[in-house]
This record gives sequence, C-alpha cells and structure tokens, in this order.
Amino acid sequence: MAFIESIRKMMGWCPNARAHETRHPLHSKYFVADIPTRGGDTGNSENLSWFRKLSSRILLVDSFLTLIYFLVMPQLGVNIAALLAGFFIFVIIFIFDWKKQMHRYDTIAQKLILDNSGMKKLFRIMNLIFYVMLFCWIFYWIILGDVERDFLMKEILPFFEGILSFFAGGLASMWLGYLQILYWEKKNHKTIYFDKRYGKWKNSYIIREGR
Repeated sequence: MAFIESIRKMMGWCPNARAHETRHPLHSKYFVADIPTRGGDTGNSENLSWFRKLSSRILLVDSFLTLIYFLVMPQLGVNIAALLAGFFIFVIIFIFDWKKQMHRYDTIAQKLILDNSGMKKLFRIMNLIFYVMLFCWIFYWIILGDVERDFLMKEILPFFEGILSFFAGGLASMWLGYLQILYWEKKNHKTIYFDKRYGKWKNSYIIREGR
C-alpha cells in the first residue's frame, strides 16, 4: 500500500495536493481588491479626466462668462459706479459665505453626495430675470419701429449698461470661488470629481486622494 501511495503522489493524485490553492480565495487579503479606497474613490473612477474635476468645471464657467463680458461690454459701454458696486457687494457676499462653502466641500468628502435643492428659489429668480431681459430685447428689435427704437434706446441703454457692469463686477467673486476650491484641495490633499447626477439638484462625487 505504501508503494501504491507513493506512485499516486508522483502522478499528481493526492487529496491534499490542491487544498492550498482552494484555500487562497478564502483568505482575507484576497478581498482587499474589492473594497473601495478610504478616500471615497468609488463609482466610475476609471476615467477621471480633467473635465470631470469640479475645479475644472468652475474654471470653464468663469472663463466663458469673462469672455462674454469682454466681448459685450465694449459695445454697450461700462458704468464704473455699477462695476465697483458689483465688485464690492459680491466680494463681501463671498467672504461671508466662505465657511459655508468650505463646509460644502467637507460634506462632499464625507458623504460623496451634495443636495443643492435649497438653491431652487434663487435659480428660479435668475431664470425669471433672464427671460424678462430676453423678451425686452426681442420686443426692442422686432416689434418697435425705427423712431420708437431710437427713443427707447436712449432710455434703456443706460439701464442695461448698469446691470451688465454690476454683474461684471461680480466676476471677481467667481474667480475667488475657483481659487477657494484649489485652496481646499491643496489643504486636504484631495481632488473632487463629478460622478453621477441624480436629477437637477443632487450630484454624487468621487474623491481622489492627492499626494
């Protein structure tokens, strides 16, 4: 019997020959690859491009609006008083909102989901202002005749010039917001990426640990 057992072992047949291999999938270290990283790197993190960075989205929006203002304002003119008023008002609002915005970024890092449904009212007011201005512009160019148009131009142009200059001054706070997220990411050694959108007001994010 000992001779037969030795032959079986030489041919590869042994009840315990593959026991070590079958135990490997049950070892705890083989489950580490399935556990998300501690920094919140979950979801679709295979393609974290530059465009998916939250700071990149803010940079693109700020650059686009700045370009639009630089193209439009030379045509309508600049109201210096409204420009300075918008600058100081929006900068003061940014300063008082600094801690709240930093808290929003901390919330993203902890929960990976941010609900902005509280901004619905502000968003609706901004939409209303935009559509009213658009209607006034269409009414001015299509419905009115040349005489009424020239008269209305003298009356309304200063108003639009002041509104445009006021919000142009607010661009400073937008660029400060871009610098703020860069400061948060450098301070916490993390980078915030967009992951998925759940409706209009709720987004999920991916946090990539920095060096």
